[in-house]
Amino acid sequence: MTPALLLTLIGLALVDSVNVSTIWIVIIIALSARRPVATGWAYATGAFITFLAFTIILYFGATLAEDWLSGLTLWFRRVLFAILTVALIALGIRKLKARQRKSYVLPPWVNAWTALPLGLLATLSDIPNAFPMFLAVERLVDVGVTPATAVPVLVGYTFVYALPTLIVLALGLIFKDRLRDRLQQLHNRYVFEESKPSWKIAGLYFIGAAVSFTILIFVIR
Repeated sequence: MTPALLLTLIGLALVDSVNVSTIWIVIIIALSARRPVATGWAYATGAFITFLAFTIILYFGATLAEDWLSGLTLWFRRVLFAILTVALIALGIRKLKARQRKSYVLPPWVNAWTALPLGLLATLSDIPNAFPMFLAVERLVDVGVTPATAVPVLVGYTFVYALPTLIVLALGLIFKDRLRDRLQQLHNRYVFEESKPSWKIAGLYFIGAAVSFTILIFVIR
């Protein structure tokens, strides 16, 4: 485990942590659930366990199939960066248009008991969007990191992935009603206000797409 590899994994985990859907569900739980703290932590626990289990299974599966996959890792990276390039371009184009945001309502059956399996299912459905995690596992397998090192690293990766959600929940315990009021303002702004075009954000997406395309063409060989 070299410092360069560790920094790469931390960077990928930070990108992975910007998981708007998971954070947004936690905010909805904080505003709508009868027991928001218990329900929120149950949901976060389900999401954390599911993501960690998937990464570990993926790592060991890829390690066992390393010989078969040795000729495919290059194409695997190419496909991931191609998908990333297209996704960033699509996000940039989307940000150039005004659109009405959708409202989200917490189903009545979501409580402290059902939130854990909900976190499990929601995280599984969101796995295809976790492309940094696939890159992180590929890096660990490609450089031959042993399971004794890889498993703790993947636990740390998952913790960084879950960090924004954990911060929201921790602040909820500390500030309670004050945080709830701020989350309500954020919710109302997000739901009831129209999403306005933003050339700045769209430009950042396009720059990201250009960087991804450059890596795809000139770096991955």
